Amino acid sequence: MSLRTDLYADITGFLTAKCDADPDQLSVESDLYYDIGIDSLDLVAMAQTLQGSYGISMDDERIGGLRTVGDVLEFALSKIETTKVAA
Repeated sequence: MSLRTDLYADITGFLTAKCDADPDQLSVESDLYYDIGIDSLDLVAMAQTLQGSYGISMDDERIGGLRTVGDVLEFALSKIETTKVAA
């Protein structure tokens, strides 16, 4: 599996477990607020989960601007790539 696939699975797994999202209805276009009903506390918890799993830093201000599952995926991937380059 690729990093993108693993990360997507972790994001959708979190949304399924914590937000009762239907995994069959999730896609990169799914809106975190309108389609999934995530709240700010769940969004911060998801960021903390990703930080712990992938060793990245995701600032709360930037996280609040993410709107879709794809936004979270791309932001986390960019943080992972930045962390690899810095190491």
